[in-house]
Amino acid sequence: METLKVKIQNSEGLHARPASRLVSLCHRFDSNITLIFADIKVNGKNITEVLGLGAEKGDELIIRATGKDESEAKEALKKLFRANAPGTERIQEYGDH
Repeated sequence: METLKVKIQNSEGLHARPASRLVSLCHRFDSNITLIFADIKVNGKNITEVLGLGAEKGDELIIRATGKDESEAKEALKKLFRANAPGTERIQEYGDH
């Protein structure tokens, strides 16, 4: 299992367009990808569930990837959030939990 903690930097939060990009990226991997926010766990490949999190700017998400390509998924997700964040210091990595 690979775990990544990210902070939402988009001023409008995880709304339709960024959520769609996130879900689209998750679909590229065979691993199961789970997003956790406020003790709610959702499937990172399900747009309805991701939007249902209601994550706003400044909120922190934990992303877990589990499966044969979990490391690749973690790196790709890290790049996605770095591309949308003014500073990479806002992405924190955690080991297996």
